Amino acid sequence: MDRDVVSVNGEQPIDIQEKLEAAQEEAAENYDKYLRALAESENARKRAERLCQERLWQEKKRLLTYLVELGDQLAEALPFTRSDDPLGAGVRITYEQLQKTLELEGVETLQTLGRSFDPNIHEAVELAEDGTRRASEVTHEYQKGYLLDGKLLRPARVQVTREH
Repeated sequence: MDRDVVSVNGEQPIDIQEKLEAAQEEAAENYDKYLRALAESENARKRAERLCQERLWQEKKRLLTYLVELGDQLAEALPFTRSDDPLGAGVRITYEQLQKTLELEGVETLQTLGRSFDPNIHEAVELAEDGTRRASEVTHEYQKGYLLDGKLLRPARVQVTREH
């Protein structure tokens, strides 16, 4: 006899080898399903984490954009303050503290003057004729641009030389 065949309580003989093979196949299928479910669960966790990080960055960007605009307004007020005026000193101190806070939060000021125009970080608001400068050079900055964690927070609004 090649295979073990057992008869239980006078019923049909049971082929143990066939039952074992069927059980092994079912176990392999279940293990495969388990691995797929585990991978799907891990992918869902990573996707949720990415979405959470993106949402956090968007909210941080929104808040810091307001603070950058507040800094612009304080910077515009600085030339009109006197050094002996307590109100002027308060504006200056507030501006400096705001700049430190922005820096601590990862906000960097874009350096634009004398650089080549880059549409990814600059917004050209005016073209200028200037024979002494190279074409597409930023010659004036109307509004500072900023990066947040290496990503554009706000483009710089600039004047650019026109091609001759």
